[in-house]
Formats: sequence, C-alpha cells, structure tokens
Amino acid sequence: MWKRFEIAPLHGAWEVSHNHVRFRACAGKRDAIRLALTLGRMQLRLGDGAEIVLKDENGSPRARRLYGEPAAH
Repeated sequence: MWKRFEIAPLHGAWEVSHNHVRFRACAGKRDAIRLALTLGRMQLRLGDGAEIVLKDENGSPRARRLYGEPAAH
C-alpha cells in the first residue's frame, strides 16, 4: 500500500501528516523531516511504498522523496 507523509508549517511548529491526517507536530523543521523520513523507510521495510513531501507556507511542494515504486499505489 502506498503511504504519503507531508511536512508543513503550522502555527510556529511543523506538522507531519499521514495520508492527509495529522500525525504529529514537531517544534523544529529538522525534527519533522527526520520523523517523516524514518516513517518512510519503515514503510519500505514493511513492503509498502512511501512518498515524503515537504511543503512551504503556501502549501506548495518544495521537496519530495520516494521510497519504493510510485506505481505501487
């Protein structure tokens, strides 16, 4: 199953969401990125694909990383 993790700024913190559902808020951007990358690698080990998307203040994607095959979703 394909998973999507998004990292976006939210009220002075950085929110990590999983398939558009809020998962966790982190105080620092680096912590949020580290959490999302760890979750993505974990999905790959479980046999699922994952996409991590870093968004800016406007909600536009700034960076993206894929784990696994995109066609898997």
